[in-house]
Amino acid sequence: MKSGAESPIQRVMITTQINNKSVLGLWLFLMPSKLLPISSEEKKWVNNLTPRRALNYHFSRGCLRQVMSNMTGLGPLDIPLKADPGKPPLLADGLGHISMSHCSDALLIGWSSTKIGVDIERKDRQFQAHKLSKRFFTQDENSEIEYLTPSQAKEIVLKRWVVKEAAIKWQSGKIATNINQWIWENKSLFAYHKRLGHKVKIYERIHDQWTYAIALDEESVTREPIICLN
Repeated sequence: MKSGAESPIQRVMITTQINNKSVLGLWLFLMPSKLLPISSEEKKWVNNLTPRRALNYHFSRGCLRQVMSNMTGLGPLDIPLKADPGKPPLLADGLGHISMSHCSDALLIGWSSTKIGVDIERKDRQFQAHKLSKRFFTQDENSEIEYLTPSQAKEIVLKRWVVKEAAIKWQSGKIATNINQWIWENKSLFAYHKRLGHKVKIYERIHDQWTYAIALDEESVTREPIICLN
């Protein structure tokens, strides 16, 4: 059988998985690690990026091709993927939706048959919680942390940030114009967009030294997310 070819049984299993709205794929890759194959077009992009961006781009697209290869049975380089730098990667129609996020030492990839957004940050990331909140969040959100200790405020602000950014990725929006429009109350199962009326299901979780969030269609019926470590 040629590389990337599917048997009839594989094709049925792949189609069932991709069309199953309860399936949620979540993969965590530690950085840095081995660079995986990317397409010739993606290699051209790498050559035009700064060294740091080139490394992140190559790593993320190679990992993405590998997980989609595992899901579909296609070869990594046969995955129909549009993955220009600085833009959300897109799969061909019928292969579902993907979202990616990376922090200083990890890459998170999420897949769903419906729209998805993911974001990840290290729990120990250093920032001034009250200052960041006042710059990007709403007055009500600022009031919520006003009398908290710096460590308490930092925990809530970091969670809120990853939730909002995941929701913005689900929306395919821009941070500057949407970060204060998405509203999420701590530990809530949903977030909503004040201006556009969007509502998304939220999974906000902690894994080892990272905090991450997943935004999905409101009607999504998914199992509890489980991270696949790579």
